[in-house]
Amino acid sequence: MSYREKLRTLSGTPLHRKNPEVWVAIERSLGVGLPNDYKDFIDGYGPVRVNGHLHFDHPSHPVWDLAKWIAETVETYAALDWVDLSCPEFASEDPRFGAPNGLIPLFESDRGECFFFKPGAKPRMYVYVGADDDIYRYDVGFAEWLYRYLQGEDMAGPNSSAYYPGPVRFDALPHTEAPRGQFWFGPERSEPTPQ
Repeated sequence: MSYREKLRTLSGTPLHRKNPEVWVAIERSLGVGLPNDYKDFIDGYGPVRVNGHLHFDHPSHPVWDLAKWIAETVETYAALDWVDLSCPEFASEDPRFGAPNGLIPLFESDRGECFFFKPGAKPRMYVYVGADDDIYRYDVGFAEWLYRYLQGEDMAGPNSSAYYPGPVRFDALPHTEAPRGQFWFGPERSEPTPQ
């Protein structure tokens, strides 16, 4: 089973249907395509908060405007001074943000983390952890990263496990239509096996 399928099983039936048209404008403005597994997740569930702290915007929502958030986040991170990052690829040169080959923000958390991908042949997720003032790289795609994160693996730096027992919780963001109510849960799941 692919990680995209595993994530869908963990998340439950999507609330919304795919709408590829909503991605055309945002990808044109970015100058780069966003990961397909990420777009599938956002199409199905966004805008939404997952397990109380992962925050996902949507490209067609007027309040939770993904394109606006990405542009503002790229500008913010591009203006920062970067010192002593542990990510080896940034040892000799500061990270770049935005297209065509910089880090592109996808979502954020209320724990001071921001989650990025880098366009290229190999999928890569990057996590900026504010508490560490550092960036960590994971050589996986979005679906694998999110699935493993929700299963309690350290996917946002050392000792970053954020496992919540029981089914994954989804909270509708304010000003959104919530066909299942203000919050809902994915299917029941078994506890992950310790690694």
